[in-house]
Amino acid sequence: MDGKNEEDKTLKIAKRILVILLAAVLLFAAACSVQPQTENSAAPSASAEGSAQAGAEESAPGAAWTNSDISGSVTADTKTDPKDDFNAAVNQEWMAGTELGTQMQASTFTERSNEVMAQVMALITDESQTSHEAQLVREFYNDYVDMESRNALGMEPVLPLLGEIEAIETLDDLTAYLADWGNLAGAPVKADIAADWKDSTKNTVYIGPSGFALSDADEYKSITDVGQRTKDAEEVMLKKLLARAGYSEEEAAGLWEAFFALETEIAQASIGNAEGASADIRDKAYNPKSAAELAEMSPDFPLMEILKPYTEGGIDRFILTEPEWLAKMNGLYTEENLEAFKAWLIYQTLTGVAGMLDQECLDIMTEYSGARMGSTQIELPVEQLAYQACSTTFDMAIGKLYAENYVTEETKQDVTELVNDAVAVFRQRLEENEWLGDETKAKALEKLDTLKVRVAYPDDWSLYDYSDYALPEDGGIIDDMLAVREKSMSEKVDKAKAEIDKDLWMTSPQEVNAFYQPTDNSINIPAGILGGDFYDPDGTVEQQMGSLGIVIGHEITHGFDSNMGSLYDKDGNLSNWWTDEDRAAFKERTDKVGAYYASIEVLPGKYIDGDYTIGETVADLGGMSCMLELAKGMDGFDYQTFFESWAKVWKLQESEETAEYMLQTDTHAPGYLRANVNVQQFQEFYDAFGVEEGDGMYLAPEERLSVW
Repeated sequence: MDGKNEEDKTLKIAKRILVILLAAVLLFAAACSVQPQTENSAAPSASAEGSAQAGAEESAPGAAWTNSDISGSVTADTKTDPKDDFNAAVNQEWMAGTELGTQMQASTFTERSNEVMAQVMALITDESQTSHEAQLVREFYNDYVDMESRNALGMEPVLPLLGEIEAIETLDDLTAYLADWGNLAGAPVKADIAADWKDSTKNTVYIGPSGFALSDADEYKSITDVGQRTKDAEEVMLKKLLARAGYSEEEAAGLWEAFFALETEIAQASIGNAEGASADIRDKAYNPKSAAELAEMSPDFPLMEILKPYTEGGIDRFILTEPEWLAKMNGLYTEENLEAFKAWLIYQTLTGVAGMLDQECLDIMTEYSGARMGSTQIELPVEQLAYQACSTTFDMAIGKLYAENYVTEETKQDVTELVNDAVAVFRQRLEENEWLGDETKAKALEKLDTLKVRVAYPDDWSLYDYSDYALPEDGGIIDDMLAVREKSMSEKVDKAKAEIDKDLWMTSPQEVNAFYQPTDNSINIPAGILGGDFYDPDGTVEQQMGSLGIVIGHEITHGFDSNMGSLYDKDGNLSNWWTDEDRAAFKERTDKVGAYYASIEVLPGKYIDGDYTIGETVADLGGMSCMLELAKGMDGFDYQTFFESWAKVWKLQESEETAEYMLQTDTHAPGYLRANVNVQQFQEFYDAFGVEEGDGMYLAPEERLSVW
C-alpha cells in the first residue's frame, strides 16, 4: 500500500469498494506506479510467466512445496514436514479446517480485517457515541444500509445523471461537461495532488491517465487470461446496468463497444503497470510543465478547461507523467469520437453509483466482483460495503473513534519500542555492511537516522477536522456521496497550493496494513495491524519478533529497496545518493533475489516476475535479517516459535483463479513463498528444525540470498 494522496474519494467509490474487497492479501508498502499511488489506483500487474522456463525440473527451487495457498491443496490427511514444506506443516490444521464459502480469500489479513470491521461497526452503530464525527459517520452508514429506501428508488437517482450525458451533442457540450467538477463521471484525466517527488515540502498536481477498466494499459496491447476474464466481467456488468437504466440490448452493445474501443486507443499511448513499477519510472514521469506549456501541448483536448480551477487559483506548475498519453488524447478528441467519449462517461457514472442503488444493482456488482476472480459464490453484505465506504470517506473520523476505544497507550509505547530496536539493529547492520562504500554508507545511515516513525494513531487529532462536514437532510446515500464529493472538490485547490505537513498521517488507525512512505521517509504501523497473528501484547518475544517485528523490519528495508526507497534521500526527495559502484553491487544482489523467485513455478506454467516483485522480496529478507540480528543478543531465544510465527502471518486460502489474479496483479510473492523462501535463507532455521541436504527446504549456503 502506498501513501494516500489527496483526490476525489467519491468519484467511483461504489465500484472501488467492491474491487477493494476482491484483494484480501495485504499489500505491505507501495507498489511503484507512474501516477502517485492513491486509493483509487488500480493494482499493478506483471507477467505471470516471469523469466523462468516453463516445465521446471524437480530440482528447481520450490519443486518440493505445495502451493498451499490453493484451497483444498492441504488437508488433514496430507503428510507434512517442516523440513520439506515449512508453510504447509505450520499452517496445516488451519488450512484443513478453513473453507472459503462465500469469501474470495481466507487469511491472517481477512481474519484481522474482519475483527477490526466488527469493532468499527460496533462504534458506528452505538448511539451512545454522540460526538459530531460519530453522528456524521452513523448517518452515512445508516443511509448506506437503508435498502428499503434504495429499493424503492431503484434506478431513479442515476437517470438524471445519464440524461445530462445523453444531452451532449457537440464537442463544445462535451468540453463544458468535462470542465464541470460537479459531474460525477469525472474526466479521462487524473489530476492527483501529492508531494512533489523532487521537493517533498510542497504539494503539486500530477497529470496523467485516469485509469482503465482492465486496470493495466498493457492488457489492451496483449490481453492475458486474467485480462480477458476481467473484460468479460466488465462487459456483462455494464450491459446489465444499461438494461436497468432503460437501454435496449442493441444500444447497450454499442455503448460497450464504443467505450472499450476508446479505452483501447488511449491505452496504446499509456504506460503499463509493469513499466510503471520499474526503478527509473519516476525520472521518466517527472515532467514539470507550466499552464502555458500544457496548453500548447493540448490544443484540442480540453485539458486546460478541466484544470481551470487550479490555474484560476494561481497554480502554474504541474507534473505531466505521460506526454505520449496527452498527445494521444489530442488526436482522439474529435467530433467523430463524440459518442465514444459519451460512452466512457456513461460507464463511469453507472459503475460509480451502481453499488449504492437497489439490490438488483448491488447483485450485478457482486456478480462482477466474483467474475473477475473466477468465483460465482461470493457474497458482499451491504453492511460490509457500508463499513468500507465509511472507512474510506471518513477515514480519520473513524480512526479517532477506533483509537479512543480499542487502542491503549501501552500498546503504542511497546510497539514504538520494538520499532526503535529494529532501527538500532538495522543501523548496526548498515555500519557492518561490507559491500557498500563509505560515501553511500554515510548517506544510508543519515537517512536511517532521520526516519519518521508513526505507530498506532496520531498524537495530534486537531489536524483532522470534520467540524464543517454535514450531510443533506432527508437525503439518501448518493446524496451523501455527492455532498462529500462537493466538499472534497472545494478543498482541492487550497491543498494543491499548501506546503506539506509531515505530521499528517497518510493512513487511518483502523487500517490493517503497514507501509513505508518515501516522500517523507517514514514507516507507518497503524493500530489495525496490532492484533490477530500480527501482534499479541501478551505474546512471547519470539512471537512478537517473528510476526510484527519482521513486518517492521520489512518496512524499514523499504527505505532502501531497489525500485522505490533507495531512490529517495533522507528528506523524501527523488535523488541519487549512491555511487555508481555501490548501485551496481546492489543490483547484483537484487538480481539474484529476482532470479531465484522467477524460477519458482507457482501455478502450472505460471511463474513470478522476479523483477516486478523485487521491492517486496528484498524487504522480506531485510525484515527477517533485522529480527534475527536482534535475536542474537537474547539468551535462550526460541527460534522455532520465531519462524512459526512468521509462517502464520502468511497463511492463506484462495481459489486457483484468485491465485492467478494475484500472481499477475500483486507486487508481492504468494503467501506460501513469503513463508518458505525467506526462512530457508538463514542458518538459524536449519539449526532450529534440523534441515539437511535432501530436504525440501534445503538450499545450499552458496545459493542463499542476502541483500541487507
